Amino acid sequence: MNIDQLKSELDQLKDEKYNLLKLINHDIRSPFNRIFALLQLFEMESGEMSVQQKEYLDSMYLSILSGLEMIQNLRDMREIDAGNVEVDKAEFDLELTVQKSIKTFYKQIELKKLNIIDELLIGNSQLNSDEFYVQRVIENLLSNAIKFSKEEKDIIIKLKKDDDQYLIEIQDFGEGIKKEEEHLLFKKFKILSSIASGGAGSLGLGLYNTHYFINKLKGSVTLNRNNKIGSSFVIKLPIK
Repeated sequence: MNIDQLKSELDQLKDEKYNLLKLINHDIRSPFNRIFALLQLFEMESGEMSVQQKEYLDSMYLSILSGLEMIQNLRDMREIDAGNVEVDKAEFDLELTVQKSIKTFYKQIELKKLNIIDELLIGNSQLNSDEFYVQRVIENLLSNAIKFSKEEKDIIIKLKKDDDQYLIEIQDFGEGIKKEEEHLLFKKFKILSSIASGGAGSLGLGLYNTHYFINKLKGSVTLNRNNKIGSSFVIKLPIK
């Protein structure tokens, strides 16, 4: 087999991988969404439930939402691997984007009885960047904070302006990240030993995708080791 044949086979495998991930994103997402909608309908029409029934229902909600999140992360990885991530800059209000990101997880926050403490009021927070990828970065880090927080714990989200950049800090009070595993944080398919609460699953792609997106945005994301409890990630985004 010559080099051209090998290249042709490699290209074919890449196409098959891309199409498989596309199938997962589009065709498998749909039944998850239908089940979620049916659960909501069941909850509205079932009347009073026992404590055990409510626990079962909540567990199903969390499992479905975890599955949808994994599908989204696979979709992001597909676009990264295909070289389709193009930054399209426009001006938007970063504080509103952070608030939208929080609302994305309203159900998980409600089910785990988490207390979101936001310190966002900085006045004008106009940012010239790609809002879609900024929101994906925030959502991935917030998702991790929710995933590794036990019920009724706090999650603190801070937004502040520092000269020519914005800083977003997302802090949880979960198990935290072991120092010896810190070098694996942004690696593809690397799952750390920290245990997610509520049985949430992980593919080890969220932080990998986040790191890629933030680099495309000319920003950075780092783990803040100043806090002794839980994990705290700091996003830095240039204003222009």
